[in-house]
Amino acid sequence: MTNRYDHGRSLLRRWHAAKPRNFYDDDRYLRMALARRLDAKGLAAAEPALRQAGGDSAGPIDRASFVLDRPEHLPRVEPWSPLGERTDDVVFHPAYHDVGRLVWRSGVLAVLGEPGHMTLHAALAYLFGLNGETPHLCSVACTAGLVKAIQRAGSDWMRRTWLPRLLESDYDRRWHGAQFLTEVHGGSDVGANACVARPVPGEPGVFRLSGEKWFCSNVAADLYAVSARAEGAPDGTPGIGLYVVPRRLDDGRPNGVTIRRLKNKLGTKSLATAELDFEDALAWALGSPDAGFPLLIGVIINTSRLEVAIGSSGIMRRAWIEAFHYARVREAFGRRLIDFPAVRQQLAEIRVLGTAGLAFTLFVAGLEDELGVAGLRPEDDALYRTAVNLAKFIASTDAGLVVHHAIEILGGNGTIEDFSPLPRLYREVPIQESWEGPHNTLMSQLLRDARRAKMHDAVLARAERTLLDIERPALAASREAALRLLDRTRSRLTEILRGDSDDAALHVRGLMTRVARIMQVALLLDDAQHAGDADGVGWLGAAAQLLLDRFVRPDDDAVADGYPALIREIVEG
Repeated sequence: MTNRYDHGRSLLRRWHAAKPRNFYDDDRYLRMALARRLDAKGLAAAEPALRQAGGDSAGPIDRASFVLDRPEHLPRVEPWSPLGERTDDVVFHPAYHDVGRLVWRSGVLAVLGEPGHMTLHAALAYLFGLNGETPHLCSVACTAGLVKAIQRAGSDWMRRTWLPRLLESDYDRRWHGAQFLTEVHGGSDVGANACVARPVPGEPGVFRLSGEKWFCSNVAADLYAVSARAEGAPDGTPGIGLYVVPRRLDDGRPNGVTIRRLKNKLGTKSLATAELDFEDALAWALGSPDAGFPLLIGVIINTSRLEVAIGSSGIMRRAWIEAFHYARVREAFGRRLIDFPAVRQQLAEIRVLGTAGLAFTLFVAGLEDELGVAGLRPEDDALYRTAVNLAKFIASTDAGLVVHHAIEILGGNGTIEDFSPLPRLYREVPIQESWEGPHNTLMSQLLRDARRAKMHDAVLARAERTLLDIERPALAASREAALRLLDRTRSRLTEILRGDSDDAALHVRGLMTRVARIMQVALLLDDAQHAGDADGVGWLGAAAQLLLDRFVRPDDDAVADGYPALIREIVEG
């Protein structure tokens, strides 16, 4: 008789063996989506980097991520040199730098040197994001935002001096960025910032910056993008400027920057997040000080919000990989887990929400590419402005449910830190949700935009146009259901926007969630029509239907007929 202990461990070995060795090769939806969004020549040129990133992420980066998250391997601050000089060095485990070399060599930042490559950047960052923070994705996101801001508003010498280092693909030569907005008294209320920038006499555009910042992630960066109020500037956001502060002076000494302490966060623990004091730090205005807040929100924050959607989509994909392969081999009560209907339903939801999140994220990245190539500012486009906030909100919200589903499928094993990445990813989800505006902040902005300029109409119009272009007969029922829900959602939004603003705030989250879902359904149906019954992605039409049934119109009667077959198509497709 087979030893049951040995049998159980043999199943776990099979689980490990079944997991992909390359996240790019394994992700047929990603490959199909990129083939649609990149021209054939561009995709052919990019595929070696994508494949290398997929292998690095599934192999050495995956292994290092477990090592770096251990308490004894977390970053620490060394405030003083052996000679008693103030240095505020952040010390990392050697594996931190090993991972950084793999991330940077992909060209994830180098591709941003010219407009039109945000989709490729998103795909590379997504592949690394299957390990969560890695711990370099915050650095990648902040550097991407700083690159775009300097390209938009930086002086000629900033472009000559800083951009080549920020776009460098050699980790040991590169510079990287961070962005510090939050202060202890204001949180997301940047208009309440008390950090002061005083002009340096005789040096136009140069300032001395003093104050404190409360939540400073990637504190070891070379260049900080910092919000501050120029001396004498008005209160509120009109007085907020955007400044670049080098962490060190040319001679290597700290540039008026003192690290108080590193934060002991719930998640992304291997990412150094600190409280900082600035004391007469040399700073350079990025653009004119009175135009700092629009540049900050329109470029840096919007970039970070899109990066959150990218990272959250990667987390959801990893949850699918862990849970799906586990359910296929793990046995309970004489059956494989995947044979239990409740498990299959959870697996279907994991796959659908993760794919829908990636579809929306790639849509926003592609929209940024279109606008950038046309020489337009994405933040001035109502569709982009609304979609980037919705993508960040819906992907980071869904990631919590998706990872929770995966942990439940693994059972007790799913809670063990060194058994799978799921506990680490679960702790990282709230960080993704809070970064660059928690959900209430996003909803306030969406509500303001809707009341002032009906910006939500742009997303609904694009979703409607996409749905009307769906002609495949097998997708007709889903298309018609989505169009009916779109009409009702548009009418309900019109109704609440005419009423009291506080009453509207009570309903905006639910309605904006509906808008995001309808857009996801439209994108999945569009992909399904394009792909047809292609090997590996023939389940996309079923995914759109499940998204409608479970997350847009949850009605048991509506999903009773054919529901088991729908689940089977998604899980086994």
